[in-house]
Amino acid sequence: MAPRLLQLTHPFQHGADVQALQRRLRDLGFDSGPDDGVFGPTTEAAVRAFQEGAGIEVDGIVGPETRAALDANLEPRPADDYSAPIGRRALAIALREIGTHEDPPGTNETPYGERFGINGAPWCAIFVSWCFAHAGHPLARGAHGPGVNTKGCAYVPTIAAWLRRTGQWVDTGDPQPGDLAIYNWDGGEPDHIGIVETVDGAGSFTAVEGNTAVGNDTNGGAVMRRERTTADVDGFGRLTR
Repeated sequence: MAPRLLQLTHPFQHGADVQALQRRLRDLGFDSGPDDGVFGPTTEAAVRAFQEGAGIEVDGIVGPETRAALDANLEPRPADDYSAPIGRRALAIALREIGTHEDPPGTNETPYGERFGINGAPWCAIFVSWCFAHAGHPLARGAHGPGVNTKGCAYVPTIAAWLRRTGQWVDTGDPQPGDLAIYNWDGGEPDHIGIVETVDGAGSFTAVEGNTAVGNDTNGGAVMRRERTTADVDGFGRLTR
């Protein structure tokens, strides 16, 4: 009998085959959550990230092609290399989205909001959460607060608080590609977020951001590459767990 297709269903699939999938994904450096044998949103996100990296159709379903790629003789990443790929995988996904606009304009309606379940709301954090979820690592996992669901977090202050609480906060002096950039324009709570792309070593960096525009930093309606300085940020987030 052929192995069953493994995919996100309601109720969730569960069993030893799902647990084996989760272990294989983890060995390859893709965070699928606990090895609990339950195919939930985190496992689906890890499958999508693996498919993207393997160059096969990204549908979140473990069928014959994905199973063959998982079973190939791939070398697992060493444990001390797990941290950097999290942000870099999310950055690679974000870069492909540059040029995406709200549709219709001015509505905050995007594919990211639709998948997140809060379409029509300001979406800079939703976009970043979408990128990290597709990289197999939903933001603010285990957090409680405004904007949190199983797919990530739609509220920048909640993400910032989670980064600080979990020891994943980095002060402004040392950004790296794949870091989260937490912006603060007015000295109050942080109000915008992006993913660092390049750093020039002199206090400037580029970032990929959602819901931005040259004339509107925090509600501009597009995914863009922006030139920023460390003076614009409260700090950075570097995901390691």
